[in-house]
Amino acid sequence: MRFSTSRRIICVDPSRYDCELFIVILTLAGYEVEAVQSITGALPMMESNPFHAGVFTVSLMNASEVEALKTIRATAPSMSLIVCSSDSGDAARQQAMQAGAQAFFTKPIDFDQLTETIALLIP
Repeated sequence: MRFSTSRRIICVDPSRYDCELFIVILTLAGYEVEAVQSITGALPMMESNPFHAGVFTVSLMNASEVEALKTIRATAPSMSLIVCSSDSGDAARQQAMQAGAQAFFTKPIDFDQLTETIALLIP
């Protein structure tokens, strides 16, 4: 039996186009990528087959987004958590980090920086 040595990443973004973009870019960087458009769709996937990292796009860091990130952190405690948001404020970054994120990116995303960050988080 052959085991995969690739690192698995799940991307959650409400935009189908952005999901496809994450898949293409991160696959080219050597990762096995799955993408879904909602956290609701991601949770069962994370429970059944663990991921090494998750890239989660949130619109604004509000109470429901923070709770969703905490749920993800509780569901997959060993997964590296990366948040991408259109909210560029320091408060949004702090909320994401307090909810368990290891990295925070403001949209538009610098995909070179994202892939470098992922490589550092899951070598």
